[in-house]
Amino acid sequence: MYAIGGNEVAAEVSGVNTKNTLLRIYIIAGVMYAIAGYLLAAKSGGASASMGMGYELEAIAGCTIGGVSTTGGIGTVPGVLVGVLVFELLKIVLQFLGVNPYYNYVVQGLVIVVAVALDIRKYIAKK
Repeated sequence: MYAIGGNEVAAEVSGVNTKNTLLRIYIIAGVMYAIAGYLLAAKSGGASASMGMGYELEAIAGCTIGGVSTTGGIGTVPGVLVGVLVFELLKIVLQFLGVNPYYNYVVQGLVIVVAVALDIRKYIAKK
C-alpha cells in the first residue's frame, strides 16, 4: 500500500501486482465501510440516507493530524489512531466549553488547514 500510494508506476516496475493489490485494498475497504455503517445504524437505532453526513471531515482531520501525508505514501495506523483521539478530544473540549456547535466545524476546518499546511511545508522542505 505504501508503494502504490507513493508512486504507482514505480511500484508496478518494482514487481508489485498493482491491479491485484488495489482490488484487495478496495474489497477490504468496502467490507470495513459496511461494518462501520452497520455499527452506526445499530448505535443510533435506525438508518437513513444522510446518516453519515459530515463524518468525512472528521476522517480527513483525524488522518491529517495523525501524520498521513496528503501527497501519499506516508503515515502509520498508530499515528491515525492518535490523530483521531486528539481530534475527538478537541471536539469534547469545545462542547464542554459551551462553544456553539456551528463553530465546531470552523475549528475543525482550521485544524485541517493547519495540519495540511504543515504537511505541505514538510514535503517542500524535503525536496
